Amino acid sequence: MKYEISEHRGKTLLKIKENLVTDPDAREFKEVLTSMIDEGKKEIVIDFSDMVFIGSSGIGKLLLAYKRLDDLGGKLYVTGLNKDIKDLFFTFRLNEFFHIVDKLELIS
Repeated sequence: MKYEISEHRGKTLLKIKENLVTDPDAREFKEVLTSMIDEGKKEIVIDFSDMVFIGSSGIGKLLLAYKRLDDLGGKLYVTGLNKDIKDLFFTFRLNEFFHIVDKLELIS
C-alpha cells in the first residue's frame, strides 16, 4: 500500500496513494492506523483523493480504527472521497461514524 503521513492543522494526515482493494493492502492499512493510534494520535485525517475504489476489507479496517479512536476520545476524519465512494459511505450510513469533509482545506 502506498501512503504518506504528515501533519495538517494539528492533526495527523494519512494520504492513501492507491486503491484499497486487496486484503494485504487492507491489513497494511490497519497496521498503519493502529501504529498511529498507539503513538497517541487522537485526531486522524484520511485523505482518499488519490483513490478510486475501496473494498469491503478496507472499509472494515476503517471501522475498526474509528471504534478504537472513539473509545480513546479521538476523531477520524475522511476527505477526498470521489462521488461513487461518497455515495457508498452515505448509503451504508458510514457518515454516522466518520467526519466526512469534501476537501482537506475545510478541516480546521
